[in-house]
Amino acid sequence: MPWTSRCYAGTTKQVNLHIERPCAEWFYSSGMGYFFSGGANLPSRLFWRLLGALLLAALSGCRASYVQQTAQMRVLADVGRYDDALKELDAATTREELDPLLVAADRGGLLHRAGDWEASSRVLVQASALADEHEHVRVSEEFTGNIPWRMGALERQMLHTLNALNYLQLGRPEDAAVEARLSNALNLQRHLELRLHVKMERHLNVIPIDEELRPYLVQSAMGLYVSGLAHELAGNEESSFLDYLAAWRITRSAPPGAPSRLTHLEPRLLAEARRLGRPELAELERLIPTPDASAPGSEAGALVVVVEVGKLPERCVLPRSKEASVWTVCPRPWSRGQVRVEVASGSWGAESVTSLENILLRRGALGVSSDSTREANLWARVGSLSLFVLIPPLGGYLLVRSAIEHGTLMEQGWLSLPAEFQVVRLSLPPGRHTVRILGGDQEEAREVDIGPRGTQVLVVPLR
Repeated sequence: MPWTSRCYAGTTKQVNLHIERPCAEWFYSSGMGYFFSGGANLPSRLFWRLLGALLLAALSGCRASYVQQTAQMRVLADVGRYDDALKELDAATTREELDPLLVAADRGGLLHRAGDWEASSRVLVQASALADEHEHVRVSEEFTGNIPWRMGALERQMLHTLNALNYLQLGRPEDAAVEARLSNALNLQRHLELRLHVKMERHLNVIPIDEELRPYLVQSAMGLYVSGLAHELAGNEESSFLDYLAAWRITRSAPPGAPSRLTHLEPRLLAEARRLGRPELAELERLIPTPDASAPGSEAGALVVVVEVGKLPERCVLPRSKEASVWTVCPRPWSRGQVRVEVASGSWGAESVTSLENILLRRGALGVSSDSTREANLWARVGSLSLFVLIPPLGGYLLVRSAIEHGTLMEQGWLSLPAEFQVVRLSLPPGRHTVRILGGDQEEAREVDIGPRGTQVLVVPLR
């Protein structure tokens, strides 16, 4: 029976010897089809046929692109049809075998955007466990190129940040504080390096990253801000001050024009440094202008509004020359601008604390299109080289398969994350208030109850 092959992205059909998988085409053209068909002059046609059949069954299928398979899910989510988006995600996992970590991350993100804080929290805890599991390097995966998607440090920080916001909306500040601390990039880096033997990337390009800029590019100011907020609600004053201070310092390291500010924290940082007798007081007094003398009433409470807006950039391939192209980061369209929050007593503009879009685009300009890199397994390399020497077609096939899988991995990402986290902190008298959130062409209204000298948190995901 003749060998035929065609390339269909994402398909997994197999009828007799007619293979319709992306990797199978090269398998035959490289010469392995000759082995599989028996070869005219081979001493043992049966042996080679059996070997070819086993190798074909084990290696012929490349994975489907998660981004392509879940495109309709994102279309539905972008118009606020979150229930339908979740159904489409379920349907996509039925059609194709998709990476479970990407599925869990998107499911948790969609539930968060839908306001189902409890369900989102459960799924994001599962995603965190899967992220830990995927950090373990398996020789078989390295050898065949079938490597699972691994969260970068920035995405991992956002996972814990979203879950901490879930806990705050559920009235569980202690759990939020524990979760938010995991978003600290330095703690996360030590966790991954010591427990999972992962080498985190400093930069992938030969262009060095300015060390003064590095905190802005690798640490999440929003994660630290949420950690400070959680500790504030839990009554941990020192921890709250330190996390707020760390978040404020990151925003000050942002390059000119970057949307990252926490000026609304400055009066609180000064007041808390004086009250707690902190050694950082001299630094704060030198860097922060004297705040206005006006102070809220003794019974006034605080409302912190966290608004999630925009679409995360996606990885894309751009031509560098006529013969070469390069992976980089491309923005997606969304209504950019500052959100405004209105109550009966006035209107306030939100501050962008962390713009994932800005961070990723700046990193892409430096050649950092991926968040982290792992050293290839030595034994996997030795095995591939040995196969290339002993059975050149198979060794070449494995190299090509690894290249295809690398391209698939580079394309993947947690695209249901927001592009920016914007924050407003208001001082309001005790009682019930109607809060209007205006961003782009969207408007949301929420009712909140403010207690005397208490702090209330309102999380509002916008499309």
